[in-house]
Amino acid sequence: MASRRDADPSPLRSGLTHTGLSLLVFGGIAASLGAVIHYSGNPANSGPREVLALFETSQGSQANLKTRLKSETPTGVAATVVLADDDTIGMQPTLGVEYSEAPVLAAEAQPTGQGDEDSAGAGIRINGTLVRPGESYGEITRITSLDPAPISGLSERVNGLTLPRISAEGRAPSDVYARPFANPGNQPVVALVIGGLGINATHTKAAINELPPEVTLSFAPDAGNLQYWVNQAREKGHEVLIEVPMEAFEYGRMKMHPQTLLANDDGTRNIPRLERLLSRASGYFGIINYQGAKFAEDTGAVNSVLDILKDRGVALIEDGSFSGGAFDTAAGQTNLKYARATSTIDAKMNADDIRNELLGLETLAKESGGSMGAGYAYPLTIEIAKDWTKDLQNRGVLLAPVSALTAEKSAENDALQPVKTGSLMQAPLNPEG
Repeated sequence: MASRRDADPSPLRSGLTHTGLSLLVFGGIAASLGAVIHYSGNPANSGPREVLALFETSQGSQANLKTRLKSETPTGVAATVVLADDDTIGMQPTLGVEYSEAPVLAAEAQPTGQGDEDSAGAGIRINGTLVRPGESYGEITRITSLDPAPISGLSERVNGLTLPRISAEGRAPSDVYARPFANPGNQPVVALVIGGLGINATHTKAAINELPPEVTLSFAPDAGNLQYWVNQAREKGHEVLIEVPMEAFEYGRMKMHPQTLLANDDGTRNIPRLERLLSRASGYFGIINYQGAKFAEDTGAVNSVLDILKDRGVALIEDGSFSGGAFDTAAGQTNLKYARATSTIDAKMNADDIRNELLGLETLAKESGGSMGAGYAYPLTIEIAKDWTKDLQNRGVLLAPVSALTAEKSAENDALQPVKTGSLMQAPLNPEG
């Protein structure tokens, strides 16, 4: 008869059994302790607590901060601002808070050059913007959208192309599509244009959404869905330029854009090319060159192009990427609205170099009344430009759209000194912008 032997117990089964029993016992103990604390503990003894309030509130009622500030001074607290006489002081917002038992300091607001001359009423500064009682920071800093394009009367159909034109009432696209700007404080102004937009959607969105509306944006003519991008930029308050490729000296080593404006041309090839580029979208106040050192040295080629721009009411902006050229002289001969950038801020893709270029624009603006820089929509350029513009006004310089620096050049006004509005003609006031 065969003998019978009991099998050894499974180690896995024993381990799982002991683990389950341990969890059950300790879980039950923890649940019991939690229940005892919940039903017998005092929440007031759970830890230190401090209640802070800016305004006294009566029991059973909830203070409506905005309504009370419009009609009365809140009891129990007074908010005052001490503005420094020196521009180097007060670069950060200063908020003094004094309670009812202490004497209240009188606040005297100083004009900032952007309509803050009326110092009636107390207020505080947030990021350099004066906010008075009854106002909110969002209300006074909201961006006013520019009208979507095209605007009636500012375009026409020619040979199957939609081209800009001066309206029957004499309104030019260079005026109507520009961002309104005023400088009642006659402060030094600096303008910035960021270009190469419309090719990379991520970079384009960043420039449109993150840069202040006073920064002018320029778009490549080959951008997909160009009109969509132009309208997106205008909705955020940015005025717009269209980039026009122009012949450079080094084209022998690279492929030329099919619509490039050429040197040694009397307009036979350049005018149809220019019209095709102008028809790519509506809503721009001017064009800006893309390269073009060789084209700019040919006075005849430049004059034939600038005559078309003048007749259609479109401004010319030079990006400052080359020295010399015939743009300045030709603009004076045609009375064309024209402005030239001092430099390309990101010619060297280094953060310190970009910051130094922007600092140079500030210095030049304080010396001559106005300056302008141009850059491209690189992530580094956008990030540095965004930080640079945050407290620009606190450093005594006003950020302006590029159109504010354009002037109708002529032989008579070439000798005029720069004016601090940046324009020989006062820009229209935009009370909402």
